[in-house]
Amino acid sequence: MTIVHKSNVLSVSDGLFRECVFQVSKEYPDIKVEEQIVDSMIYKLFREPHKYDVIVAPNLYGDIISDAAAALVGSLGLVPGANVSDKFYLAEPVHGSAPDIQGKGIANPIGAIRSAVMLLHHLGFNNEAERVSQAIAKTLKQGILTPDLGGNHTTKDITQSIIKLIS
Repeated sequence: MTIVHKSNVLSVSDGLFRECVFQVSKEYPDIKVEEQIVDSMIYKLFREPHKYDVIVAPNLYGDIISDAAAALVGSLGLVPGANVSDKFYLAEPVHGSAPDIQGKGIANPIGAIRSAVMLLHHLGFNNEAERVSQAIAKTLKQGILTPDLGGNHTTKDITQSIIKLIS
């Protein structure tokens, strides 16, 4: 697990975050915890993404990291996200609302659909989640792509393809 902060500059707020994580980590000695300063984390994530498994960060850094990491897979429109605690599980795409493309029918729905897949897994519907994941993969392999991935298909085209492949 890698914790991300900027305690070298924000010693009070990020220092407290860092201190709390290391304090709690003592209760889980089997989990190796390392730390990175947020700016170097972005660099290292782009250079060696395979070295990271779980990244824990305050909200601002998490948003920056998830948006930057989306570039590694090709688009913000592909990436799901989750906010998880002991009491709730909120799955959502990592991207924002994209008001610049609102109403144009070109938003990539896959991040939202993959977020639903994560929720299905969380609820124990693993077979259903796998069916949706396979439909997404087949849709992409068939070249049914929105403009963010270099295609000319619409949000509706992608969604209909996935639904058809699930059926």
